[in-house]
This record gives sequence, structure tokens and C-alpha cells, in this order.
Amino acid sequence: MAEKDSVELAWEVADRWHWFYKKGLISRRDFLKAVLVSGGVTAAAPLVAACAPQPAGPTQPQAPQRPAKDTISSAFSSDLPNLDPHMHNLRFGIILHYHLFDNLGVRDPKTMRIGPHLATSWKPVEPTTWEIELRRDVTFHNGDPFTAETVKFNWERITNPEQKSPQRGNHEQIAGVEVIDRYKVRVHTKSPYPIFVERLQNFQMVPEKVIKEKGDAWFAEHPVGTGPYKFVEWKRDQYILAERNDNYWGPKPAFKYFKYRVIPEVTTMIAELLNGNIDVFRPVPTDQVNAINNSGRAKVVSQRILRTGFVGLDAKGRTAPNPFMDVRVRNAANHAVNIESYIKSLQPGGDRAPALVNPMAFGYDPAIKPHEYDPDKAKSLLAQAGYSSGFEVTFNRPNSSLLPNARLVFEAMQRDLEKVGIRAKFQIHEARAFTDLVSQGKGGPMYEWSWGYYSVFDADGILWDMLHSSSPFNYYENPELDRLLLEARSTLDEETRKRLYSRAQQIIRDEAPVIFMWGFHQLWGVSTAVNWTPDPDEIDKFYTAKPA
Repeated sequence: MAEKDSVELAWEVADRWHWFYKKGLISRRDFLKAVLVSGGVTAAAPLVAACAPQPAGPTQPQAPQRPAKDTISSAFSSDLPNLDPHMHNLRFGIILHYHLFDNLGVRDPKTMRIGPHLATSWKPVEPTTWEIELRRDVTFHNGDPFTAETVKFNWERITNPEQKSPQRGNHEQIAGVEVIDRYKVRVHTKSPYPIFVERLQNFQMVPEKVIKEKGDAWFAEHPVGTGPYKFVEWKRDQYILAERNDNYWGPKPAFKYFKYRVIPEVTTMIAELLNGNIDVFRPVPTDQVNAINNSGRAKVVSQRILRTGFVGLDAKGRTAPNPFMDVRVRNAANHAVNIESYIKSLQPGGDRAPALVNPMAFGYDPAIKPHEYDPDKAKSLLAQAGYSSGFEVTFNRPNSSLLPNARLVFEAMQRDLEKVGIRAKFQIHEARAFTDLVSQGKGGPMYEWSWGYYSVFDADGILWDMLHSSSPFNYYENPELDRLLLEARSTLDEETRKRLYSRAQQIIRDEAPVIFMWGFHQLWGVSTAVNWTPDPDEIDKFYTAKPA
């Protein structure tokens, strides 16, 4: 996209400063000075004149209308490591890739069921075989056709151990893909796979020919998909720009451009939102809700989402031997922290997850009771474990978080832990590298974490990824839990699965491999210039946005 011409840019600058002037935040003199410095005197003359003393006389002519808005911009706290949807597992990347790529299925936010997308239908023909019919009118942005061979290539790529895809675990139940004809495949699973359809909604299709000809390294910086937007430019640590795919097979986005802007500081995000330079960001600190809502330029939107926050504890000593290898210490940490207080005083709400599973997910057992806040019990457990004088421990955290008010929450937790003798010292890490740090076994002995389940509304979406011994994110090992989780993902009978997950959650609650927190109630700041609302699956779909 060409840069905005000087007249349009001058309008943006002048209008922003004019808004400050009207709100009484700057003087007329400062307003005029800002416009002069920006070089926008000619284009912004009507606004300048409006702020100057006016002699009595005829009504001043109306200022010409500003150019129509053609870009929807969203701010994210960090850039992405690459733009290959199979080669990282960051939530920000999932959001971007929903715009550049398509999935076989997509969730209906009203019914919460997975419906057709690149796949027009699917059905189990045997307990371990699914037949999928595909759309016939889809091409990649470079013109390559989307076919059954594409689907086969994608599953084989992501499950290939040599590919080293961080998302391989999502599809390890896939045994093979059989091409029936140009637009039909049969997918074979290692056992009956109850969340097969759920996995269709977050598995982006990439073009076989491009990757084989150009290579993974090239594709990681020049993504080619079939989605509603096509990649234009990536300025690292600044922005990613995408342009509307006018040949898209589905509904076309209202905005010609989508811009992923990298803004590490939330205060800057708020300023950019109120200045009209971005349209959406999250999370909004709760103490800024009124200021945004009263600005007249933006509003705060709340949405309950699947993402679940917790503090990981190194129960098996992946980083080094540490006190949390003792179950009494892990339970002590859970009794020491006042989770209900954090939710009520520091959050826009939250759903307790006493055994890690969000109440929105299939398999959640409401009979599992959370750890009660009991500092005396925490001290007693620490003394039983030989830590009557407490201990000091490193608490690793990323420099940005999807948790509203993360700093305040974890500082409150730090104070509560210190009251019982657990002296947690924060160590802050760059957000982009933090996922790798944890997956490589370097997250412990304590680390801030949250998980979005890859938007799979099933207990498997968090318990397998976080607690099964095969997962790179696992800091706790229990053969009985492994058996229960494998059995639960290997049967199609829902009642059996619920019983298995109930038993699994009781083990998890008692063994306390983490400090249990809550399912998020997230806050988005949204410009009044756009009509857009977030969905419970935490995948921000800006291609559904309309101009206000």
C-alpha cells in the first residue's frame, strides 16, 4: 500500500490535535503550534480557522470531509517470530493467520459449533476414519488451486517430526490422509478421536508448491494463503500489513487493509486508540475503562473467553531441583494466594479453574472445589515439608501479558506468598522468546502462564498440552493422569469422557502442579469508528468489522 498522501496525513495530525484542544487538554496556542510543526497548515486550515477568534459575519464554510477510512488496525504487544502458521503457537499469530489463511472448519460464535469453511462437510465412516468434502472454488493468493492434495500435504507437514512444528501435538492422533478424489479426503486416526472436528477450526492450510519451491525460510517471511486478506509487508517490530483479497471465495472484508501494529506499552496503545491511529487493542487495564468510555472516541468491550491463567510450578525439577517438587509445598502455595480477592479487586471478572479446566470447556467438573485461601494452612504445610523458615524462589514472567492488570495481580500474589515464607523474586523475559523458554524446560521453578486451548472447547485442549508427559510444556508427571487423558481422547462416548476427566481433575487438584487461577474475562478497547465485537474463542476476526 502506498503511503498516505500529504493532505490526508495532515488531516489526521490536525484532527488529532484539534480533539485534544476541544477536550481542554491543550491551549489554542499549543494546538496551532502542533499543526505548524506537522506541516499541515494548508490541508488543516479549516480546523485552524475554527480555533482562531472569528469576527462576526457570515457562517464559515464547512470543512471538506476527510478521506474514507480504508484500514482497520489492531495493536499487539509483541511481534511474531515468523509468519508460518505451522511454526509457532502464539495467540497473536493465530489471529493474524485467520486473516491470511483459511481453516477447514470455523466456529459459529452464536451456536459455538464448528461449521463448514474450506471443508463443506465431514462425517465419520468408521470409528477411526473421517471423510471430508472440500470446496471447489478456492485458490491461494498466488493462483495455486486448493485441493485434496493440499489437505494431505498440510497434515503430513505438521505431523512430520523433522518439521519440528510446535503444533505437532495438536495432530498427533492423525495416522494418515488418503486422497479419494480432487476434492475429497479420508483422514485416519490412531484411535477414535472425539475432538477431531474441534481441531478443524485452527489448522491453517498452506500451499504445497510454494513451500517446496521456495522453502520454509522464505515462506516464514512471505506467507501465501487463501484467506480474506493477502500479505503485503512486514516491518519487524513495527507492523504487518495485509490487503483485501478481492478474489476471495467468501464474503469480502469491508476494509481494504488490515494492519497488525506492534506497540509494547499499554499506555501507548491507549493513546493511539484515542488518537484514532488504531481501532482495537487488548487487554485494557481496568483502571482505564472509564477514561476510554468517556473519551467519545472509543469504548471498552468485555468478553468471557476460554483462555485460562495459572502459575506453573516445576514439580519434576526440569529447571533444577526446587521446593515445588514436594506436593505439600505446591498445595501450600495454592492456599497462600487469595484468588477470589484478585478476581474481585483487580480483574473485570473471571471463572475459577480449580483443576486447570475452564468452565467453558467440555469435561469441566463443577464438583471439584478450589483451594481455600488459608495462610495458616499454607505455613503448616511448608513446615511439614521442612521449610518452616520459608525459601526464596525465582518467578519468571514475560514482559507483556494477556491478563488484564497482570503486574498488579502478580505483585499481589507475590505479597501473599511472602506472608507465608515463599519469597518470589520476579525475573522478566522478552515475550516472544518466553514460549520457547518454557517449552525447553527453562520456565521453572515458577512461571506466569496462560493457555488458549488452540480455541478447542474441550478439557483435552489444556490438560494434554500442559500436563501429559509427552508435552514439551509439561513440568509434572503422573502415569495415572497420562492414562486417563489418553483414554479420554480415545473414545467417542461423552459420558465416559466426562467420568475420565472428573477423575483426572481430582488428581490435578490434589497434586497441584500449578497455582490455579481463572478463565479470563477479557477487555478490548474498540474505536467508535468501527463496528466490531470479539468472540469467545479469542480469535479476533477483523475481516468481520464494518465502518461505523
